[in-house]
Amino acid sequence: MNDIRQKLLAAFQAEHREHLEQIRGILGKRAEGGPLGADLDEVFRRAHSLKGAARAVDLRPVETLAHRLETLFSRVREGALRLDGETVRLVQGVLDEIEDLTATLLGGQAPAGPSLTQAAIERLLGLEAEAAPAVQIEAPAPALPLGETVRVSAASLDRLHRSTGQLLAESRRQEAVTQGLHGIARLLAGMDREWQRLHQSAAAPPGEANPELLRLAGRLQFVERQGRDLAGQVRAVHRLQQQSAYALRHLGQQLQDDIRQARTVPAGSVFEGFGKMVRDLGRDEGKQVEFQVSGFEVQADRVVLQALKDPLMHLLRNAISHGIEPAGERERAGKAPAGQVRLRIEVQGKRLGIWVEDDGRGIDLRGVAGVAVQKGLLAATAAAASPQELLRLIFQPGISTVQRATDLSGRGMGLSVVHEAVARLQGEVAVRQTEGQGTSMALWVPLSVAAHPLLLVACQGQVFGIPTHGIARLCRVRVQEVQSVEGRPAITLDKQPLPLLPLAQLLRLEDTSAHTTGDILLVVVLKSQEQRAVVVVDALLSVQEGLIQELRTPGRRLSHLAGGLLLEDGSVCLVLNPAALIEAFAEAKEVPIPQATAPAPAPRPPTILVVDDSVTTRTLERSILEAHGYRVRVAVDGVEALEQLRAAPVDLVVADIQMPRMDGFGLMEEMKKDERLKQIPVILVTSMTSEEDRRRGLELGAGAYIVKQKFDQRALLETIVQML
Repeated sequence: MNDIRQKLLAAFQAEHREHLEQIRGILGKRAEGGPLGADLDEVFRRAHSLKGAARAVDLRPVETLAHRLETLFSRVREGALRLDGETVRLVQGVLDEIEDLTATLLGGQAPAGPSLTQAAIERLLGLEAEAAPAVQIEAPAPALPLGETVRVSAASLDRLHRSTGQLLAESRRQEAVTQGLHGIARLLAGMDREWQRLHQSAAAPPGEANPELLRLAGRLQFVERQGRDLAGQVRAVHRLQQQSAYALRHLGQQLQDDIRQARTVPAGSVFEGFGKMVRDLGRDEGKQVEFQVSGFEVQADRVVLQALKDPLMHLLRNAISHGIEPAGERERAGKAPAGQVRLRIEVQGKRLGIWVEDDGRGIDLRGVAGVAVQKGLLAATAAAASPQELLRLIFQPGISTVQRATDLSGRGMGLSVVHEAVARLQGEVAVRQTEGQGTSMALWVPLSVAAHPLLLVACQGQVFGIPTHGIARLCRVRVQEVQSVEGRPAITLDKQPLPLLPLAQLLRLEDTSAHTTGDILLVVVLKSQEQRAVVVVDALLSVQEGLIQELRTPGRRLSHLAGGLLLEDGSVCLVLNPAALIEAFAEAKEVPIPQATAPAPAPRPPTILVVDDSVTTRTLERSILEAHGYRVRVAVDGVEALEQLRAAPVDLVVADIQMPRMDGFGLMEEMKKDERLKQIPVILVTSMTSEEDRRRGLELGAGAYIVKQKFDQRALLETIVQML
């Protein structure tokens, strides 16, 4: 029965919030004292449904208030009561009271008893003399556990999540072990071929039984047997290690996904108390405030939501203290007496967007400029600063236009705390405002602090990671395309000039020049909201998914560092914050326009001859090899291959065995007879799987024997690299 009640309470928690928001939305759209029209039936229905839902879960205080609200809307429908501004404010108070009561009861606490709001609506309805329904307060309802059946501390869950990230990093390192074992197996195969040749050369001709040669032959046979046993053991260990590495990686990913799901909760479960907080702050400030919320059902990582709780509290306090004006001032400005504060939560892709909006007086940019000049953050010619520059300054510590500090605001630390908390989550903050009309603060952060896809780049011999959500594009740019815009390097992309700086310059490394390969710059186009900027890197390495971990370093935290990532070789890669890098462009010193360097003579790519009578196989192998920079020639059989080789030798031959006119074995035999061709390495790629064919190929001098049924292009490419 307890499980059923918990499910009912969870359903009511979501349902009551929907009813309250719908009623608030309908009341918010009406003009002061204007008719509700058809919407009146909807608010009556919502109040009635709310009453029934509260009765179903035995929340009698909530049921009583919902019943009073239903009675009020019923009398308005009958024309016995007018829904004027005073009545609407009372209804808003009842809605707030229902929300607070629900949070109290579901939190396992007993309510204090009938409130002033309940007394006010009963007076309006003329119920003072009536016997109100008895409110039986039983033992406090147990706190809603959000569906958990086992309680686990948040700290333990976070440690487990970090451990899964390290587990995945370790599983990636196992791939290097796999490749190492594969290399050992190839070396043993080569040794086996050499033992065979040595054994043949040491064999005595018939009739010439030399005792020393016989003893040597016996020892060679012993070494040969030991070598074969060792090769067999290595192959078995290689297969086992491959299977274990795959299972480890798969299980690590599954474990991380399960933990990520366990950490996912509705936003409302963390931000539930904001409604009461806003109403209390408005009352303490002597201001009328209407608070609207949407998106509490959005699911996100609990760690992300918890990290944003204090920043959002700062923004809501600012909206009430700095933004919303007193009722008299609002009326003189032609606004409704009650100020509007909205909290909106949405998901776009894998990013969580949160907006805090108000219709207050907006930000005093002139006041911000004055304080910034006093603190040395802005030159005395502050009048020349753009609104965007001034809005960025409000996130600096100590910037406040309030003359007298209070318990609520005025010390200039709130927005700097917001900026730092969002940056720590690899997020961004954007602000928009219209003076006299209101302010909108937008926070963009990842939905989860689990593994992020990162682009790994090289810069001055170091490896850095850039979250892919902050990358607009990657491209190669000729040095001649770099322009000078207001004395700074820039390039034009999509008809828009974008500032360009070496990554080393932004990170203040020792060598801050832009490295070029000939006249080519490798650039990463960063994005943050509407902003774009271009950084030059030395090399683009790879894309890797990993868990970004906080760097616990002494001293002040560097804003452009988002954390660290454990790489496969055990080293730590610094992860950069794209938004902070873009902001650093404004503070970077001027750098010269990069100049082209004399291109180093490019090495001649190796030439490979692919010999196969199947056009499909030739096309596949040619595409793979050309994609990796090799020059490729093709032949349909051994005869054509031999003609091409005698006309122009190549660096390596990849050949099938079964071919018309001359097969692969015949081709190798002919190559061994030619002094110019005998040293060219050969890789046999064939569908012939017998041990006899494999042994014959290796005896003829093939460097590797790859079976088509198990064809792995990575194995082919690695074999080619080793043989060249």
